[in-house]
Amino acid sequence: MSGRSENVDVGKRAETEGDLELLAGILHEYAVITLDPKGKVTSWNPGAEHIKGYSAEEIIGQHFSVFYTPEQAAAGRPDRVLAMAAEAGSHIDEEWRVRKDGTRFWAHVVITSLRTSSGKLRGFAKVTRDDTEHRARLERLSRRFTDLFDLAPVGIGLLDTSDRVVEANPALCSLLGYSQHELQGMAATELLHPDDPGGALTPEAPEPGTPTGIPSLPQRMLVHSDGRVVHCELHITRSVRDSESDFWLVVFQDVTERQQQAEELHYRATHDELTGLPNRAAVGDLLGGADLESAAVLYCDIDNFKRINDSLGHAAGDELILAVARRLEAGLPDRWSLARPAGDEYLIICPDVSAAGGIDAVVTTVSSLLRMTVPLRGKSIRVSASIGVAVADDSVADGEDLVRFASAAVLEAKREPERISQAGPTLITSLDRQLQMEEQLRVAIESDELTLHYQPIVIADGTIVGAEALVRWSHPERGLLGPDVFLPVAERGGLLRDLDCWVLHTALCEAAEWPTSAGQPVGIGVNLTALVPGAPDFGQAVADFLTGSDVAWQRVVLELVETSLIDLPSRSMQAMNDLVEQGVRFAVDDFGTGYSSLIRLKELPVRIIKIDRQFTSGIETDPSDFAMVRAINDMARAMGYDCIAEGVATAGQLDLLRGIGVESHQGWLFSPAVPAPEFRALIEGGPLQPVEPD
Repeated sequence: MSGRSENVDVGKRAETEGDLELLAGILHEYAVITLDPKGKVTSWNPGAEHIKGYSAEEIIGQHFSVFYTPEQAAAGRPDRVLAMAAEAGSHIDEEWRVRKDGTRFWAHVVITSLRTSSGKLRGFAKVTRDDTEHRARLERLSRRFTDLFDLAPVGIGLLDTSDRVVEANPALCSLLGYSQHELQGMAATELLHPDDPGGALTPEAPEPGTPTGIPSLPQRMLVHSDGRVVHCELHITRSVRDSESDFWLVVFQDVTERQQQAEELHYRATHDELTGLPNRAAVGDLLGGADLESAAVLYCDIDNFKRINDSLGHAAGDELILAVARRLEAGLPDRWSLARPAGDEYLIICPDVSAAGGIDAVVTTVSSLLRMTVPLRGKSIRVSASIGVAVADDSVADGEDLVRFASAAVLEAKREPERISQAGPTLITSLDRQLQMEEQLRVAIESDELTLHYQPIVIADGTIVGAEALVRWSHPERGLLGPDVFLPVAERGGLLRDLDCWVLHTALCEAAEWPTSAGQPVGIGVNLTALVPGAPDFGQAVADFLTGSDVAWQRVVLELVETSLIDLPSRSMQAMNDLVEQGVRFAVDDFGTGYSSLIRLKELPVRIIKIDRQFTSGIETDPSDFAMVRAINDMARAMGYDCIAEGVATAGQLDLLRGIGVESHQGWLFSPAVPAPEFRALIEGGPLQPVEPD
């Protein structure tokens, strides 16, 4: 047993000695010394000799102030440290200290007071660690942060928990126009523009344990030192100082240019380029701030603007539009709103009809402003307008209804002597019917429920050389409708282009099946209303339809009213020329009813002029109509154009037309417009003979 006990004791001693060696190795990195109450060294371990360079014999008995720099010693720092340790029981310090050879090291020091059982101070225990390398690493990290802080191209600021600027980098100083000295200590609220929504720049202090990352705050409006607004997005995170106090690290990303671009794009999207007035897209916003129960909407349309625009040119038309806009801006009462939804139309919102003296007073104010004389191109143009009025009642659900009713009322106003109409129950019912027809027409176009009739065009011997395609709508309730009924519906519903495309496609498909007439292919004429040369994709759209059909391009005649050919840009002219080179022919429909220039007409790639039926119908009884028809035919011949007389209904008209040299005719004297199968039978039946209708 004793032997076994001795073995155990030996083992324990070995473990103890190993622990002591490990502890000695650790303590070798620490200076562990004791001091008497006055600060003289009373003990000294090997770690102290390793760190500070003194042997025990050299240092025991000396005052520990020899480890302090001359500046620290002169300031009484050693005695003050002991006093704090004696008072608090211990004191932790981090400062520069001095070795025996005069070199300095960064010391982490813990001083603990030692007392007797009765509480009397008997000295101090002092443990020092050399943290020079660790501090150097921290300084390098700090230097890198400082360099990044100074070099960052975005503004960076350090704010304390009271929302005051502690530090600011050069980019932030430049962004706000202040020096670093001026920004330091400035309250964050002083950086905010008066138009900013307000509130602290940084979030409230978080609860303990919450994540340090904070999402970006909403965009804020800061103020430059010269008063300019600076839009910034703030990216914020909470951090901790070396002293363990919280602070906010704020990145100020300047988005002023982006904000200005967004505002400019929004302005362009919501304002008319010519007048600067709010456009149709902005009307909803204008009405959004009005009390609809008290408001009135007036939709104003300049009378005869198209005639002015066509006769004097688009530039003069723009001048007129601008002059009217400036007059309305200057003359309308405060708080009234003005917009230009489109073309020659103006929309006015009176926010409080009662305060304006009633609806009659409101209308009088607007109509008087719209009666004016504008000098244009050396002429004095008298201006007036048709005005549609809508006020809230039980049928008005929102501002869009008011605009819709006022827009419908202006169409009624054009038929009134005073050119003023207020939306009432009858008009609203009619408008609802219009909307219903728009939807029905849209479905009819999309579902291929329309049909085409064809009216022959013949030459002197009755041979059919062509036909004009005329669209019809078999309405489910109203029966077969002609274009004079549903074209206005299509125009108000924005369906004219869709209708043009349907007619062109269908006419080409059906014409591909026609037989020849006297051995020659029969031409197909299509009226175009919205798909016209002024449209951006006119040439490509027409070419796509023709390429996709089995009809030779030489058979196609595109009929356009003369007002659609005025002041065409060069790209539109080129599109027409490209089609003509492929064989397409252009015809001016209803010639003589517009206001186009003959010089301008000469420049167009037109090959056919169609004399309007209102002139044809009067040539037997009205000398001026006869003279007009002869002049048109003579002009067409001189310019190398073909001439077709529309609306030929009597043998007398035919004789007179042939007598003055008009060789091509279209009208009921030969045939009304007939469905496709009947028109095919007319071609197969040979030349048509004139037959006056009963």
